[in-house]
Amino acid sequence: MQHKNLLKVLALFILAVLLLTGCDGGSDAVNETSDTLADASNVGESGEAAENGEEDEVVKEPPSGELVIWVQQANQDVWEQTVLTGFQDMYPDVELEFVNYAPEEVANQVALAIQGGTGGPDLGVTQYRDLQALIALEGVMDISGLMDPYIDEFDPDILAYCETDGAYYCTPWDIGPTVTYYRRDIFEAAGLSSDPDDVSGMLATWDSYLETCITIKEATGLNCFPQNKANNYGLMIIDMMWQQGIGFFDEDGAVTIDSPEVVAILEKIGEFWAADVTTDNIDWGDAWYLDLSANIDNADTPPVATIVYPSWLGGFLKSWIAPDQAGNYGIALMPAWEEGGTRAVMAGGSAFFIPKDSSNPDAAWAFIEYMALHTENQVDQYEYSDYFPTLLSTYDSPLFSEPDPYFGDQVTRPIFAEVAENVPYALMYDSQYYNVVSGALSTAVQKYAIGDMTAEEALQEAADAVRLETGAP
Repeated sequence: MQHKNLLKVLALFILAVLLLTGCDGGSDAVNETSDTLADASNVGESGEAAENGEEDEVVKEPPSGELVIWVQQANQDVWEQTVLTGFQDMYPDVELEFVNYAPEEVANQVALAIQGGTGGPDLGVTQYRDLQALIALEGVMDISGLMDPYIDEFDPDILAYCETDGAYYCTPWDIGPTVTYYRRDIFEAAGLSSDPDDVSGMLATWDSYLETCITIKEATGLNCFPQNKANNYGLMIIDMMWQQGIGFFDEDGAVTIDSPEVVAILEKIGEFWAADVTTDNIDWGDAWYLDLSANIDNADTPPVATIVYPSWLGGFLKSWIAPDQAGNYGIALMPAWEEGGTRAVMAGGSAFFIPKDSSNPDAAWAFIEYMALHTENQVDQYEYSDYFPTLLSTYDSPLFSEPDPYFGDQVTRPIFAEVAENVPYALMYDSQYYNVVSGALSTAVQKYAIGDMTAEEALQEAADAVRLETGAP
């Protein structure tokens, strides 16, 4: 009986404290504390459990032990050449082990590990387009509590790629604002201005882009850009959809890729093929590399004049695709669908995620914070790689006002920032069926390109295949 009375007294005392705290606005702090503690418990027993801003934080030991990271080699190279040493100095007891996969294979291998219930990494980095499918497997950790302090540091549309049902499952690292890379020497050989603003004007729309390509072909004999037919990846059609805000599904969840708007896009691509201003080389093949790297007078493997691609291509041009073309490349805006329309899309980009079965989530989060949530570290990685940073605070860095020697001392980074800020929303990367739809689109483009089907027939077939696999209307 005395024990029960004591419990009653304690309960009344706690209630009084909570009521008093609520009077001065402290209830929010109590709620935040509860949420933080709950979320921290999902990220290891040593996770930080901050009370409110006026009280001391719970002291915890720094992370230690092995941290296995699955990532493509190119991303690991960026860290090793920039800020990885700083992380290791800060966390000397964390032992890093990197396992490299091709970009699309990181997510595939993690999916197999989730489904098998074992063998996955402690931390993964993969493309946005693959994340929602992984989240749907329920094997990725909810890191909402850890992300809360950083939410305002990102563009909401980028965060959407990491969000499902109000919870966050990944942290954005880089994005791929898309521009037109062009060869100054080829434009000049065709009697055209090579000034970036003038080139942006020439390429104001896809129609004027086609006209410029024809002019270059007639004057120099050189093609405008690579666009394979039989093995087309469907990247160009996706760009042209996205800039118009056309996602793979509409707001009601219905498949869009057989709409009249998308049929018109595919037929527009067909106009470039019909004008014979493209090469037939496959992206990321040896002949494609030569398209981008060859000297203007190379008759055996002549170069192309332009390519519409994301920011991260710049780092590859500089480092291994076309380092000898330093000074010859410039950057202009991508074409709009119609005069005055949007000249911005995004392609690629990656995010960090922690699998639920991670054996070292504390170290995983420490790595994420250091690489993706620290302004100076993001700037350092961007300067080295041209992987465009996701933190909005990076745009204020002095780096953004510096000329880029590779691009003829053009000040390029504000162009990428402008593009990043103007990318319209389209339901693509935040769909678990991105790869299903993009694969169907790729097949449709191929069938149209080689003459097997009309644009309308090919896209109808693709849309029906997506509906069958996804159950969407």
